[in-house]
Amino acid sequence: MKILVVLVLVLIGSTACATFEVEGPGSIKPNSETGSQTVHGSLYGFRWQPYSIEKCDEGNLFRVEHHTNAVMLLASVATLGLYVPQTVEWWCDTPDPDEVEEEWVPAVE
Repeated sequence: MKILVVLVLVLIGSTACATFEVEGPGSIKPNSETGSQTVHGSLYGFRWQPYSIEKCDEGNLFRVEHHTNAVMLLASVATLGLYVPQTVEWWCDTPDPDEVEEEWVPAVE
């Protein structure tokens, strides 16, 4: 009976999501670029698929959120860490077109 109670409490506690945020200077604006990617990795450094580190075409990366949930944690435990999915979401602060300065290139004679 005690094992059943502990199991129910663990299942109730594991249904929630966990989010970790890293935020820099900047704020979300209407023209901010955002993206999301599920990375399939491993606790042992093995990557199931290649992924790009470059996330922002223009502007600066100012916020990153790492998400996990009970299903992702269950997959990690069931495979003993060989398969660990992680969802990453990011925001880029794109500059306003009015504020962008053109690069000056001297004329070659």
